[in-house]
Amino acid sequence: MHVVRFAEAPAYAAPGHHDMAMVRVQGREAGPSSDLWIGVSVIAPGGGTSQSASPQEKMYVVLDGRLSVSNGETEVELGQWDSCRIAGGEDRRLTNRTNSPVTVLLVMPLSEQERQRDQ
Repeated sequence: MHVVRFAEAPAYAAPGHHDMAMVRVQGREAGPSSDLWIGVSVIAPGGGTSQSASPQEKMYVVLDGRLSVSNGETEVELGQWDSCRIAGGEDRRLTNRTNSPVTVLLVMPLSEQERQRDQ
């Protein structure tokens, strides 16, 4: 068992993200994982990500607030407990279009290199 207290979760930064506070709650620098990592982001009003894609799929769950998610063709608004899967290679942009912070849980697989390194 590996426990990470939220108050002790390591912060991280990611390119193309602005007005966001991000921590890892499991995996990578937050502790051992053979397959995935989990993060929590608090996105300030007007904050979000640039339109971009990554090779790994991403799963988002809105824990609090409202989040706009776009893949370049479609934009949806997610509310509390709504979730969204972004396929590997699919563009995505996250935007907080409200006047209140939004809290999002992110689940993402480790890269192939990270998986091989941990074996």
